[in-house]
Amino acid sequence: MLLRVFGLVVLSIIVCVGSSKAAPMRIAYSAISGAMSSLWVAQEGGYFKREGLDTELLYIGGGSLLIQAMLSGDVPFAYGPSVPVINASLRGADLVLIGNTGNSLVFSVMSRPEIKQPAQLKGKKIGVTRLGGSTDWALDAALKHWNIERGQITVIQTGGMPEGLAALSAGALDAVILSPPSNFRAAKAGMHELEDVGQLKITFPNTPLSTTRSFIRTNRDTALRFLRGFTQGLQRLRTDKEFSMKVLFKYTKVPDAETLSQLHQTYGVRYSGDRIPYVRPESIDEILKRTPGKEARDAKAGDFIDNSLLQELDKSGGFKGQAK
Repeated sequence: MLLRVFGLVVLSIIVCVGSSKAAPMRIAYSAISGAMSSLWVAQEGGYFKREGLDTELLYIGGGSLLIQAMLSGDVPFAYGPSVPVINASLRGADLVLIGNTGNSLVFSVMSRPEIKQPAQLKGKKIGVTRLGGSTDWALDAALKHWNIERGQITVIQTGGMPEGLAALSAGALDAVILSPPSNFRAAKAGMHELEDVGQLKITFPNTPLSTTRSFIRTNRDTALRFLRGFTQGLQRLRTDKEFSMKVLFKYTKVPDAETLSQLHQTYGVRYSGDRIPYVRPESIDEILKRTPGKEARDAKAGDFIDNSLLQELDKSGGFKGQAK
């Protein structure tokens, strides 16, 4: 009888231990775009696992939804647009940018084949993923370059790049802001590139990593390990084209090697950012300068940045031997 009771106790302990295993740490990303390739490569290359992190990537279209997920505690880190993070922080949200890949607006304004000149967009419908997000900012940059007022067009939220491309192809939109590979797909489908916004030379934190300051305070070691894994993935993206193209194929579903090679050239070479992916203060200044309201005028770039994690990794030799 005693042995039987003892066996039941042991079995209960085993069941409790098994059921208490922590769920994977979910990392959110905002677009089916090559801009997410550093995160995808870090995940598929096993770099988070090497840091003792059990991670699961979660696609949440649009920056505003990413912010809600972070503030609710559902995800500790997000990889996506910077403007919604800064806007939320201006309203008092506990958010901070901890890294950035790419310092340009890597977007194209793609239009229906019959629209060859920007002036033809007046009175037309143009798609962005989310109002106030990076695609919306890219549209504003293009409109300013063309001397077209925003009131002369109608801006439609699409929710995501694939949805925007589908609406453009179906004729529901006259133009849409797309990033690779969606702009490559649009061009292959006969659409016209009105503007390569990246060529406008605007310093912009295109794809930053964000978290909450409270998470850093209470889980700094986890944040360091996450960033270490992420930057190792970024380095793999830059140096291993073949592996990176396989990862890009998995997440973007792009079937042809030519487009995958273009994606790697764009995000692994041309717009992969600085050797150490610090958030540049001048890029935040650019956003604050274009943001209306007293809060933005009074704010400083440092209010939205925490580069201390990357600095700590750098001092410990985490980037030794890495080349751009």
